[in-house]
Amino acid sequence: MTIVEPLDFRFTFRMMTRQRQTLGLAIFGILAGTGLTLAAGQGCSSEPSTDPGTTQSSTSSGGGSGGSSTSTGQAGSGGVAGSGGVAGGGGSPAGGAGGSGGSGGAGGSGGSGGSAGGWPTCDSQPPGVDGKTIPQVWQDDPVQPAEVWVSGVVVTAVSRGDCQAGQACQIFLQQQPTYGTFAAGAQQGIKLFASASTAQVFDTIAVGDVVDVLAHAWRYNLNAQNELLLQVNLQLPGCAKATGSATPSPITGVTLSDLTVQAYEVTHGPLLVQLSDLSGTPGQMTETFGLWETGVFTDAGIESVTSLSPFFLLGAAFTGLQQGQTTDFATVTGVFGLFVPPPNGPKYKMIYPRTMADVVLK
Repeated sequence: MTIVEPLDFRFTFRMMTRQRQTLGLAIFGILAGTGLTLAAGQGCSSEPSTDPGTTQSSTSSGGGSGGSSTSTGQAGSGGVAGSGGVAGGGGSPAGGAGGSGGSGGAGGSGGSGGSAGGWPTCDSQPPGVDGKTIPQVWQDDPVQPAEVWVSGVVVTAVSRGDCQAGQACQIFLQQQPTYGTFAAGAQQGIKLFASASTAQVFDTIAVGDVVDVLAHAWRYNLNAQNELLLQVNLQLPGCAKATGSATPSPITGVTLSDLTVQAYEVTHGPLLVQLSDLSGTPGQMTETFGLWETGVFTDAGIESVTSLSPFFLLGAAFTGLQQGQTTDFATVTGVFGLFVPPPNGPKYKMIYPRTMADVVLK
């Protein structure tokens, strides 16, 4: 069962006009709960405010009955011991509680309690779960959630700088730390989405970690979206564990014209890229703003504009930029993504820097 979760970030999208004025397009969303979303600046929908069918209830069996009196008046034999309670299923990252022991009959002892259920830890590949590379997930392109084990992939970005309990979290992954060209990176990146109720499982994951991941892969196609991703929520348990480190570096030589909706959804996916000689007009520090090639104006519609988003920066806010002032950037580095406001879009192209060092002024 797949459910959705509203956006948790007040999001405003700004772009240039012919005179390089900002255009007030505001996109608002409120996050509450668990489930799939591409939160503020990374389009996706979401799960409801609670996870239905969370932890499986623990049960216990009854004790044995007492023996009946004999004809000689002697006491009956003790009842059969109650069997142990059934273990609770791992319905949350904390795991289910163990079942209580059964009560004993007259003279019979109670059964022992069941052991607690657990949430996956990613210490090793679970039995029966297929191991996949990111390109193999793209090749499979499952239309329904399929549990997969993806080993040895590189973290290129984490929303808000780190995952936090109670806030839906997005983690961008690549099969390798970098690629020589945008074409070489095709279908080598993917997003891991953790619901608000499971985000604490990922709170130690950081950019540069090499991780093993257990999640459910599928092409998320609700609310006008069409994104192949890895999902974790209470109904689709998962985890990630750092096993090493790497230094992800951007694919250089990428241009705004390379960054299309088709590239994100179908041919390439989310890749760490670097673009040069761009301009934009920052708004408030928590707002995105449109980018264009310095000195080049295009009459492209608003849906064709690629914007710079602060959502993967620490605190989800820019620092050091001048609000309302047209700014020229020598380079802009970040993960290419989409923001799709519910319920039906449209789809906005985004670049997500991870630190302000990714945004280099001229």
